[in-house]
Amino acid sequence: MSKTRLGVERHDAGEHAVLIGEGVLVELERALEQDLRPSRVFILGDENTLDLCYGELVRQVPALNDAQTIEVRSGERSKDIEVCRALWSHLAERGADRATMLVCLGGGVVTDLGGFVAGTYMRGIRTVHVPTTLMGMVDAAIGGKTAIDLMGIKNLVGLFAPPAATYVYPRFLRTLGKRELLNGVAEMVKHGLVRDADHWNAVRRAPLHDLDALAPLIARSAGIKAAVVQEDPREGGSRKLLNFGHTIGHALEAFALEGAQRSLLHGEAVAIGMVCGSWLSWRLGHLERTRMDAIQEHLLGLFQPFVLQATDHHRVIELMRSDKKNKEGGFRFTLLTDIGRAITDVPVTAAQAADALDHYRLLTHDARPADDHAA
Repeated sequence: MSKTRLGVERHDAGEHAVLIGEGVLVELERALEQDLRPSRVFILGDENTLDLCYGELVRQVPALNDAQTIEVRSGERSKDIEVCRALWSHLAERGADRATMLVCLGGGVVTDLGGFVAGTYMRGIRTVHVPTTLMGMVDAAIGGKTAIDLMGIKNLVGLFAPPAATYVYPRFLRTLGKRELLNGVAEMVKHGLVRDADHWNAVRRAPLHDLDALAPLIARSAGIKAAVVQEDPREGGSRKLLNFGHTIGHALEAFALEGAQRSLLHGEAVAIGMVCGSWLSWRLGHLERTRMDAIQEHLLGLFQPFVLQATDHHRVIELMRSDKKNKEGGFRFTLLTDIGRAITDVPVTAAQAADALDHYRLLTHDARPADDHAA
């Protein structure tokens, strides 16, 4: 980690830099004027980010005053091939060339979608990510993974397309509600569990209502993600640590979109995946029971229970069969050996995964709201 002349933290994440701090948008202005020099700029956002964050962005980055904005609907359903088709057509119809730049102003959906569209348009145009959610700031906008969903399977089609840089401006978090903040906290918890026990303890004790107190922890989480990506940009080794909670989590996220009850945000689904993963870590002999109990107590205290029936397990397992980490027809999980330490590529059977889901179902049975469909 280094600091720029404006006191902005800089972390290297494989093929791109992550810059974090109050002066980060001034750094973006300098980069656009002096280094990047795009022929044209388009700004991709959703209805929320263009309403709440766009004004501050162009106020601090005058070089973007003439950029055209493109709006997509907020939410996971925008990560769709038809949305990509519309965006490719939009760029082509307006004469976007190889020197064009796409600025992705939003959370994980916008950076996933925008990165994928930019990475495939004319075999790749440059992007800049300006995350506006906590999930984007600490995880989704770092590392160059881009993807869209297909056939109800999350992130089935994608590519590695690192941005020119990611600019993290913490003040954008003031536009978020509690649920969106917690969505990102799940990934901060994960970073501590797989890599840094001190970070886990700090996040666990942090006053989540105080964004000033969270700011250094956000920078630390982004730094952890960047460091892992720097070690393993293409997920051949240690980057797999970051998949803790995601095999079950992605399947639950897709499952929730199919049903009548409330949908799950990504971090909410990953939190359930981490409850299941900590149980599997203990059940398979890798993690002490006291560690599992501490993890589950914290996560269940943060997130509202999601209603699962025993009859739902089969469908969740079927969705897991499309997970990219699977090998030779079997599931491969990242599991914990301690708080702050994890192992990758652990074989887990369908029966064991179903038992983990049942463990979560029974854990949360008494904590469910009277109305199972409550948000």
